[in-house]
Amino acid sequence: MASANFSRDVLEMFYGQNEENQRLRRPLRPNRRINFVLNRNDFNNWIRVWKMEVWRGNKDLFRFLQNNKDEFIDICQQEVDDLKSAKIQFALNVRFRIDRNGRIEHMDHYFNRMQPIIFNEDNINGFNNFLNQFVDEVKGEIEAWSERGSGWVVDEILEAFINVVRY
Repeated sequence: MASANFSRDVLEMFYGQNEENQRLRRPLRPNRRINFVLNRNDFNNWIRVWKMEVWRGNKDLFRFLQNNKDEFIDICQQEVDDLKSAKIQFALNVRFRIDRNGRIEHMDHYFNRMQPIIFNEDNINGFNNFLNQFVDEVKGEIEAWSERGSGWVVDEILEAFINVVRY
């Protein structure tokens, strides 16, 4: 009985609630799924969080964006195709380090774009600019910290997120 409930819960997580004899929709997954996974799907598909575990040692935001841009865009396009209109927000979890008297300290910081952007079929081609703008904002915040003499430097990018809300 427990395994049947678990199977039903997993199916509902990917397909939503299903009445008997109703055809299942296609599951939520990117076309070229390599790194992103659907981490959370709440409120009857109104909120979705895609999460990417980033390879260890990845420090360069620009290179990270260039290597993963297609995956970000594929997921965003899939979400707009599925939801027709969506608010999308990117986020990064970054680890910083500092050397204080020979002792290394670490700090994790979550960067996100405060205002999500509304995407629909009319402005679907704006993902590339939105992603570039997000990376520029994160780089600007990191540079502002460095200019104030904090001493913290990027150790590695830990995770990337795409937050999607039905609009």
